[in-house]
Amino acid sequence: MRKLFILALLILTTTVSIQAQNLQEKNTFGPRPNLKGDLTLSFGLNMLYNNDVEDLNLRTVGNNAFKIGYMYPVQISNSNFSFNAGFNFSFDKFAFDGDSTTLAVVSGDDELRNVRLQTIGEDLIGENGFVEKSKFETNYVNIPLEFRYYFNKNKIDDGGLFLAAGGSIGYLINGKTKIKYVENEQTKKIKRKESYELNQFRYGAHFRIGIAGFGAHFEYDFSELFNPGRGPLNNAEEPVATQTTPFRFGLSFNLF
Repeated sequence: MRKLFILALLILTTTVSIQAQNLQEKNTFGPRPNLKGDLTLSFGLNMLYNNDVEDLNLRTVGNNAFKIGYMYPVQISNSNFSFNAGFNFSFDKFAFDGDSTTLAVVSGDDELRNVRLQTIGEDLIGENGFVEKSKFETNYVNIPLEFRYYFNKNKIDDGGLFLAAGGSIGYLINGKTKIKYVENEQTKKIKRKESYELNQFRYGAHFRIGIAGFGAHFEYDFSELFNPGRGPLNNAEEPVATQTTPFRFGLSFNLF
């Protein structure tokens, strides 16, 4: 995990350094209204740490992370530091590697509910169908908090180069699965909304670097992807529910 984090941080830092050579002002993506703070779009790639369930393996691509949110800065005294708080909505997709698996919930009382990985068979896609893609999605509303260090304190409200570290807590809006398949030369989709025992609350830490409306980030969730004890069972001699946790990295752009 440490090597992966260092590699991701190096990639993000290099990317921002290259972009920073061409960015001179904070507002590079359109006219800026007279409103303090940042409205930001973020794009990235989701991955799973400590995933011990083979059927839960993810594709290299297709695990998209999208987020839109607002952050308000407060300069700390007359220093190079600011405290930033806000809210955002996140939409994270996880694409199964095998394309023959989807999530399902074992019915029963609340104490007996758990998630299993269901093989996609004829009962779902018909005798002549074959799967093109299978994925599930988590949608959260989040409250992020972070401290930023600006290399030039006079640029706190004007797109100066900064490093940031912080955390966030989120509440699950909904979960969903999506199966895209072809049957009799026709492309069809099956979408299902369900909590799938996804963790109702999530919390984690993040690191960011940015300048002039452009940035890069790395995020790690300390909370498990599924409710503790309710996730898919691993392949141990005495199977237990997976404790896998998501992490993601990507780029962001300020709309203003």
